[in-house]
Amino acid sequence: MIFLGGIFSGRKLAENSIFSTTFVMAFKYCHFLCNDIGLFSNFFNEIFLDIIFSSFLYLMKFLSVLTIVLSMWMPVAAQEFATDSLTLNLSTPAVDESTKFSAKQLIAPAALITLGTIGALDVHNGVNKGVADWFDDSSNLTHADDYLRFAPSILYLGLGSIPGVPCRHNFRDRFLVAATSHLAMAAMGYGLKLCVTEQRPDGSGNHSFPSGHTAFAFTGAELMRIEYGNGCGAAGYAIATTVAIMRLYNQKHWLHDVLMGAGIGVLSAHIGYWLLPFEKKLLKISDKPTKPVVAALPTYDWQSRAPGVAVVAVF
Repeated sequence: MIFLGGIFSGRKLAENSIFSTTFVMAFKYCHFLCNDIGLFSNFFNEIFLDIIFSSFLYLMKFLSVLTIVLSMWMPVAAQEFATDSLTLNLSTPAVDESTKFSAKQLIAPAALITLGTIGALDVHNGVNKGVADWFDDSSNLTHADDYLRFAPSILYLGLGSIPGVPCRHNFRDRFLVAATSHLAMAAMGYGLKLCVTEQRPDGSGNHSFPSGHTAFAFTGAELMRIEYGNGCGAAGYAIATTVAIMRLYNQKHWLHDVLMGAGIGVLSAHIGYWLLPFEKKLLKISDKPTKPVVAALPTYDWQSRAPGVAVVAVF
């Protein structure tokens, strides 16, 4: 399977596609209607609906980044497809242990989530305050964490397409797992942000708990570990840990925020693998090669008034 993206207008797919534009217009209309007739409380309208809207754009931006990056892997992905049957026989075990539930898989995320919960009950004292005071003198803030969080997930999708890199699943299955994992991560992360209105250390907002950047990075890191082994997993976790430290350095999160985010990320990665067999059965996906399918998604750049198109080819 190959995903080939071409965005000719030069803008982000999530912000400029007709689908996204239609969603935005419909969302704003529904929001206005709810406010006008008083269907929901002000809290629901101003907080919950805004978070739903933000979650949609967040996921669409992630899919846009994936589409652009995956287009760079077309040559090696084509070679992988040409030897698909051989690759499956050599790298795919008869029984896929990664998709089986085991209580041991819950140890690490449960420990991180427990530590994060304990810290949330005592935000301004103890270790939380000590760590926050340690980074209090940070003057040269960085935005690298805004981009670095995507690296483990992109590596998870792309490494398996490089000849000679052993992996458990083909690209199609990895894409399904990544999509499911990040949806689970977004649901848990934004759900907690809605329920726990915790102020950030720098006072810039009231949705500090948990850290979404950290959750995103650790989701990709655990996906790398499961798919490629502990060696690649260690590299992914090094990147994810760097993102978590940057969130503390930038005074955007307390220590327990990043601990909870890491726990959610690890758990979300396992959820993606647990659900993979059910998704393939539901979607009637077979491991046999399929006929090529090409689809196009129109885009439009409102600033430059330039139309465009994103092309997806599945082989």
